[in-house]
Formats: sequence, C-alpha cells, structure tokens
Amino acid sequence: MADVLKVTTPLSGYDNSTIKNNPQAGQDVQIQNPVDPSKVTRGDNRTNSGGDGEQQLAFQYRSNFGTFLSMVKNVPDLSKVLADIFFQGEEMLTGGVMGEEAAKRIASFFKAAQMNEEDLLPFLKEQAEASVRFSGGIFDRLRSAMADTNSVDLKADILNFIKKFNDMSSGKHILNDIFRTIKDMENYVFKQTKEQMEELLKELDLSAGEGDTAHNSTLLKEKILPFLGRYIAMNHDMGTIRDKISLLTVLMSRYENGDKEEVMQAFSKLTGYQGFRKFFGGMTVDEFGHLLSQVDMDQAAGKNEWADKFLDFLRTGVSGGTGLENKQMFHQMLQSLLLSESVYMPLLHLAFPVDINGKKLFSEMWIDPDEEGSSTQAGVKRVARIFVKFDIRDLGQFKLLLLYGENTAALQLYYPENMKKSEGNIQKGLKAILEKYHFRIENLYLQAGGGPNSPVEVFPKIQERKNSVDVRI
Repeated sequence: MADVLKVTTPLSGYDNSTIKNNPQAGQDVQIQNPVDPSKVTRGDNRTNSGGDGEQQLAFQYRSNFGTFLSMVKNVPDLSKVLADIFFQGEEMLTGGVMGEEAAKRIASFFKAAQMNEEDLLPFLKEQAEASVRFSGGIFDRLRSAMADTNSVDLKADILNFIKKFNDMSSGKHILNDIFRTIKDMENYVFKQTKEQMEELLKELDLSAGEGDTAHNSTLLKEKILPFLGRYIAMNHDMGTIRDKISLLTVLMSRYENGDKEEVMQAFSKLTGYQGFRKFFGGMTVDEFGHLLSQVDMDQAAGKNEWADKFLDFLRTGVSGGTGLENKQMFHQMLQSLLLSESVYMPLLHLAFPVDINGKKLFSEMWIDPDEEGSSTQAGVKRVARIFVKFDIRDLGQFKLLLLYGENTAALQLYYPENMKKSEGNIQKGLKAILEKYHFRIENLYLQAGGGPNSPVEVFPKIQERKNSVDVRI
C-alpha cells in the first residue's frame, strides 16, 4: 500500500515529537498532475494503464466492448482464409491422410457449394431467412409493442418471453450438446465411473420434442449432476472435467428454461399489459398454444441444411481431420465467425462459398437493414447499409458498399488493381444489372484497389457503445 502521509515511525514508539519531516515536502509547491475539468479522468490524472499520457504500460484495463472492437479490427480475414481453402479444393485438405468419415464430410460440403446461376438468388434468400431467428406475425407484433411502449417492465417481460421461446425452439440442439458434453467427460474419469455414466446416459431421452423437458431435466438435476459432483468431491478432480461441469450446468439451465409450460406462463404474463393487448387484442393463452403447435421449430431454431454441412466442415478442420497443418486456419475461421455473431455486433452477417458452373467465389456480407433506427416507429425512414467482400478465383477480392433508402442511394465498388483497364466494362455491367432489377442509384463510384477491410470502418453503429460505461468482470 502506498505511504500516503510520507511519515516514518521511530523504533522507540509513536512519539509525535520524533516524527520526521517528509524530505519531499517543500521542494515544489506546484500541483502535480493537475486535473482537466473538461475531461473525465482519474483523480491523479493517470490513464487507464497506470501511467501518464506519455508513459503507457503494456497491460491495459480494457472493457469487454473495447476488447470486442479490438478483435473485430485484428481478427484474421475470413474472406482470405476460407477463400484460400475453398479455391484449392479438396486436394489441399485431403492429401491422402484424411480418415474416411472426415473425407465424407469435406466432400459433402464441397458438393453442397455447387449450384447454377438460377439457384444463387433462392440460396441467398434461404440463408438470410435462416439467420433471422425471430420472424413471423407474432414477433412482428412483439417488435411493434417494444417500440411503442415506455414501460420498462413490459419490455423486460417481452425479452424474457423471447428468451424462453428461443430455448424451447433450440431444445433438441441443446439436448444433443448436453449428451456430447457428458460423453466427452467420460474421457477424463476412471473406467468404473465411465461405465456408471454410460448407464445414466441411457436414461436420457434424445427423442424428446421441443418444450417436453420434464423427464430429462429431472434426470439431469437429480441423478447425473449430483453423481458428477460426488466424483469431483471424492477424487478432488479440479481439472478439465470440473470446467466441463460448468458448461453442463449452463446447458441444463437453458434446456429447463425452454419448457413449454414456462413459455406459456411467460405469454400469459404479457396479456396483463395494456401495451401488449394493443397489438395482440384479446388473444388468449389457449389461442397462443394453438399457434405454437403450428410453428416449425427447426426453422425457428435456425436449422439450415447447407449451414449444417458447413459446420461439419469446420468441425472436421478444427479437430485436425484435414491435417494438423490446416488446423490453425480452421481455428481462425471459427474465431472470425463467432465474433460476427457477438452480442455486440448489431448486424446481420452472412458468409458462404459457392461454385457456380465451375467458377468458385467466396462472399461475406454485413447488413444493417435499418441503420437510421427502428423501422417499427412511425415517421422513421428506413435506410439499409450493406458491406460485401467477395473473392473470385483468378480475379481477386472485390469490396462493395451500398447505402439505400427512400430518397438516397449510393454504391461504391473497389475492384482488384489488375482489372483497372476493365473499369469501363465493369461500370457498364453494373448499370445493366441495376436497370434489370429496377434499382435506382444516384451515385456510382468505382476504384481500383483500396476500400475498407473491417465492418467497423463501414458501420458507425458498431461503436455506439464506445462512450458508454462498460466494465470487464
């Protein structure tokens, strides 16, 4: 602890007459580290790193959001990494060392990427719709209720309902994650314990439907979790299995939260709000239950056949199935994808490689369909901002920025420098495409090379929280 008073204590005891003068006192009467009232700083005018403005220490006290911004700017370019793998094809990944199961997954992914020109637009629509978890009449009305009300309680209960619905629609996926987590734990326990865990897992009903969680939740809470707790207590195992139990408890909580009765009760609570009834009328809980029975839970959970094959492709690479030399590249791809799905990322993110009639390209796009605010609010004009990066084999990387609204439209295209002589043809082709689809553009700008690399450079909304108070726990 710092010696604030700058005094010394004699060996003989606390005698006021023997207190020595501070040798630093009186040398400089000027105030050290004066505080600038125009800025919010520490009391001693030090920076967050513990030094002054000219002396920065290596360790930084950064907020969660600040870390997110730094990662977005520095994360490996998914377009570059995945395009390299996709363009080189299966030969680059197999090399004669891949197992049969891994080879099937890789081949299935490359086959799913093959399509014709007329298949591309439906494919894009399918991927965009699968990325929107909450769509349909019920959620449109919930958005309207959220935008219209000033009640904090109503907004909190709407979000609570959505959370429960989300966990219910993802019930099968969460249950499979629970099963895989427990199976993975078997690799870290003794043989006798492993056999006991396998017997307990046989009681887990993997065929249970979404919302039907009672049996499995009881089994997990009353048998499996206590059994694992006793194992750790008896063997003092504080290693990997203890960390996996932490993950298991989170999954169990989500699974139980998705019980159908919980969802119905959350909806029943909403019917007590006048702001809710304004958009839902006199809809009863029974009527809502009837609507719920007609919902496609696979679609609500974001299930998508192409995405599943893409995930199998990533799992194979991350686990080393495509060779240890490629493992790091798959880790970089996974890191980039997860970052784009962060709670701090207020954008729709799509990434997909396609093989159109033998021509391979990889595209990644970020979409803000309503950058001016909430489209549910009356009088608010909707403006969409889109940032696309696409890499075409043998040509290079393109970057496209599109701002489109009721009264404003602008398009910027940055193309590879080796195509500079073809700029006239590119411009002519773009105009033809825009006219074909009745897309009115007031400003069209083309440039060879350059352009933004990160969505942070394109979407100011990402940094909206930059000036708010945020802490790291």
